[in-house]
Amino acid sequence: MQSQDDLVELIINAMDSLESGNPALNKLASYLHKADAQLCQYLNELNIYIQSDKPTPKQTQDAGKLLEQIVLLSFKGLKGVQTIKSFQSAGPQYDLLVSGDDLYWKGVCKTLYLDWEQRDIVIEAKATNSPLPDKQFARLCSIMEHNLRGAGLGIFVTLNGASGFPKRGSTRQRAVSDCRLRQIIFHARTNKIVVVLDKEDLSELTKNGSLIEILIRKIRDLSELSGLPTTPAEQFQEIDLPAHLKTLYETDT
Repeated sequence: MQSQDDLVELIINAMDSLESGNPALNKLASYLHKADAQLCQYLNELNIYIQSDKPTPKQTQDAGKLLEQIVLLSFKGLKGVQTIKSFQSAGPQYDLLVSGDDLYWKGVCKTLYLDWEQRDIVIEAKATNSPLPDKQFARLCSIMEHNLRGAGLGIFVTLNGASGFPKRGSTRQRAVSDCRLRQIIFHARTNKIVVVLDKEDLSELTKNGSLIEILIRKIRDLSELSGLPTTPAEQFQEIDLPAHLKTLYETDT
């Protein structure tokens, strides 16, 4: 009888024949991302900081390091990671640069709509209480365009999202501005992707496959521009229909 690892390897090899973005790939998210058991502890510590009314400068500094640790624990769980770096280059500081070269990483890239020639992922951790400003978003876009030419996906891991992005519980957004506008223009010009995770997204990363499912929804929304925040990863379906269509869908299901 074949072991679980042997079966997963067969699945990954079969994935190589599927086109990038094929919906069948989404079903394998839990095989392509394994949640680290330590994440719960680190997320609990981050929640203590988030709930502080007036954090001290020392607490804010510690929260920044804590968020970087959460990022590392989350992204090292991607299947096929062969290089994972955090360093000061000749120019910018990179919080985390993740990549791979084998079939497992190719499966991750196909699932996340990434071209193989741009298979690197660069992640920035920002533990500020205010939404990410446009100048920080512009900096990462510039780095991906001029420094990290092999990076096709940039990810901001934040506490409170980025300026211009739809807020949870708000009405549908009909206009774009700030970081959201820059995200759209950058993608249109370079075909590269930059997405933003917030504290609600982070709370889901303790489940296998959740990181990939969240990223898929963020990436797809860049094309759809629904004007709504992406749904949690645990909600396997995204139903966004007007009332006269939604009742028919609910009746059928």
